Amino acid sequence: MKIELLLSDISHISEKYELINKNTGGYFNIFDILNISRDEVSICKFIYELISTNGSHYQGYTYLKLFVENVLHMKFSDYEYKKAVVYKEYVISNGRRIDLAIEIGNKFIPIEVKIYAKDQYKQCFDYYKFYAKNSNVFYLTLDGKAPSVESAKGLTRVRGGGYEEVSQISFEKEILDWLNQCISQAETIKIAPIRETILQFIGVVRSMTNQLIEEKEQEIVNIISSSKENIKTAIEIEKSLKTCNINMIKKVLESIESRLDNVSNLENKLERYSYKSNNYSLVNTYYNKKSSTYPGLSYFIKKLDDEVDLLLRFEIDHRLYVGFCTSKNGKAEGQQLDEDQVDKLLFDCGNNIGGWWIYWEYLPEGNGALSPNFKDFNEAYLDLFDEDKFEQFIDLCEDSILKVLQKLK
Repeated sequence: MKIELLLSDISHISEKYELINKNTGGYFNIFDILNISRDEVSICKFIYELISTNGSHYQGYTYLKLFVENVLHMKFSDYEYKKAVVYKEYVISNGRRIDLAIEIGNKFIPIEVKIYAKDQYKQCFDYYKFYAKNSNVFYLTLDGKAPSVESAKGLTRVRGGGYEEVSQISFEKEILDWLNQCISQAETIKIAPIRETILQFIGVVRSMTNQLIEEKEQEIVNIISSSKENIKTAIEIEKSLKTCNINMIKKVLESIESRLDNVSNLENKLERYSYKSNNYSLVNTYYNKKSSTYPGLSYFIKKLDDEVDLLLRFEIDHRLYVGFCTSKNGKAEGQQLDEDQVDKLLFDCGNNIGGWWIYWEYLPEGNGALSPNFKDFNEAYLDLFDEDKFEQFIDLCEDSILKVLQKLK
């Protein structure tokens, strides 16, 4: 009963702020309306426009200086800021593009942005070895996680995680701090289009990083902290919440597996790196750290040579996705294929190639916005707890996987 009362009080706070947002235009966000808030390329373009000294904001190097100081934690002279050059999608060898780069003083600073896309093979290593000048590679993610072993292969590991040549930065801290610094500038406050656009982007970043608005969060904290019974009840809820989330991962993966049991060319399920292995260990430990344990399931498609197999796999990073990958000598990670090799295996791969994953897309329908986020608990994730929406979601996943299978030549 105490749990129900506490949940009811918190629900009333959520309803209040929902009503406030409806009445004040808080839900009218151009980034969300145009689905830009889930598009990494568009997000990079917006950041570029702000930090470019020639940006349409006509504020010179104001936002660049704030970015360098608050995000990169570096300092330069005003003269160096005036001469700085900012690049977006800086083209390098093999058709790769560095998301953002800043040339300032005696430094060339590459910035790799990873929100939903997966790392490419030796991506951070190549950026550092061949393109960074007197600088680390800056690796920008939602929560400041380190690049994958695959991306950083060849770099120097450091105690506690990460790499000596890579500086980890996040949307939830550094980018949000920077945006708040931008919005507090006297000139920015005066110019409504710039001010309101940055405020809307702050809302996008808060949503992406699962941060409540400060006033709402404080009200919830006040209720939980108001009595011994409330804090005790909140602790009980927190303990149960992890189990609820783990159970949902199992339910989603088991439901997709059940749908695929009737697909004729997916008869050979593999035990290795299965979400069921070791008594569901990959699922049960998924919430023990920020990075993923990658619970999922693989199906043998065919042998590429004596050592390398082609697999279909669906799994959960932060979001759910499906694709084709290789496995070498029965190991989870396989062999990287070049574009010509991939073209002989699959139709229409686009740019969704990276490392031993030769093709991947989000479930369902290749749409990151529709894909539940099992770490940040987006709206698509919350919908899974509605039984009708859950079944609709699994239907869409099944259809999407069957379309992915049609890419096989």
